[in-house]
Amino acid sequence: MVQILRDRKCIFIITIFLTMILFFACDNKQKYAGLYRAEGEQLQQGRETTIELIDTGQGLWRIGDDETSFSWGVNDNEIRLHTKSGGVIIGMRKNSGIEIILPGSQKVFFTKIK
Repeated sequence: MVQILRDRKCIFIITIFLTMILFFACDNKQKYAGLYRAEGEQLQQGRETTIELIDTGQGLWRIGDDETSFSWGVNDNEIRLHTKSGGVIIGMRKNSGIEIILPGSQKVFFTKIK
């Protein structure tokens, strides 16, 4: 009887712990989700560049009419964009947008527009 109560208590504690982790993970993604537009220097001359972070952890990078999908996650204050080829592009939350460091150390600031 005592063993059954211990098992139930452990299961209850584990369930609460996992629920809290999922709650905070979803909250972070909802906070960052949205549509962002590149400001300043254009990545491709004359073509609007946007990234869309969807709260499911998927995203879209658009340059003009070209579109590439990726997955993303939040680690502390970093936003990590995971490319299909296995690369990781790191961004940092700054003011009303995200500063992303592209390969070659080029920094691009994306302002949240939606």
